[in-house]
Amino acid sequence: MVSTGTHSDGVPVVAYRIARASGKVLAARQDRLDFYAASTVKLAVLVAAARELDAGTASLDETRSATRTFTSQVAGAGEYTIEPDDVDDGLPPDGTPMPLGDVIERMITVSSNEATNMVADRVGLPAVNKVLADAGATDSVFGRKYSDLAAEAAGASHRTTAADLCLLMSALVAGKLASVERTGWMCELLGRQTDRQLTAAVPHGVPFGSKSGWVDGIRHDVAFVGEPGPDTLVISVCTRGYDEQAAEETLRSIGALAFALA
Repeated sequence: MVSTGTHSDGVPVVAYRIARASGKVLAARQDRLDFYAASTVKLAVLVAAARELDAGTASLDETRSATRTFTSQVAGAGEYTIEPDDVDDGLPPDGTPMPLGDVIERMITVSSNEATNMVADRVGLPAVNKVLADAGATDSVFGRKYSDLAAEAAGASHRTTAADLCLLMSALVAGKLASVERTGWMCELLGRQTDRQLTAAVPHGVPFGSKSGWVDGIRHDVAFVGEPGPDTLVISVCTRGYDEQAAEETLRSIGALAFALA
């Protein structure tokens, strides 16, 4: 069945890129088509945090206060809270001190929007967008924090393409965006994401990691398979207009085929 939403007109679309982290493209379809990025661009927030850790300007042990309330980037719009359907029920009560490492972990493993906003506040949106630029993901943008409806109404969005997601993940696993230590740390976190679609067919013992994203009518995933390095297989798929079941089946099928052929 088709699915409509704020970011979907209900017309089914699938775009993908399958490549090596070195940049060699193995297969692609409409991979420059623009999509609402949903949570996939949290990858860039992760790298921005890793760079702060590399520079010694942040520590995994430093504390942040858990919160579901944030300040809009639109002047005069004031504070807002995470939309009810997106609340992270696993986050501790507001005001509870959390190590930054735990905040980052929730951002990736369960795709917590609150955790992402907390990290984005810590590193700043310009640092996140510099990561995208450094990866060559020039058609992507991290335009606002999650649930900032005033900013969204003003035109700030999260945009990406299948090509850009592949470039971003490739640069990450190839060690082009952070130190060897932090690259390994990021890959380990991505391997513990609880929503597995592209990597569902990966056999036990084969390294993998992924970051998915979804809203009504939108379902994306980007993954790496194999030991991180230039030969790592990277798969990115963006879908629009499909219901959840159909979109997930599409992602799993492309992931399984890419892994089998590679």
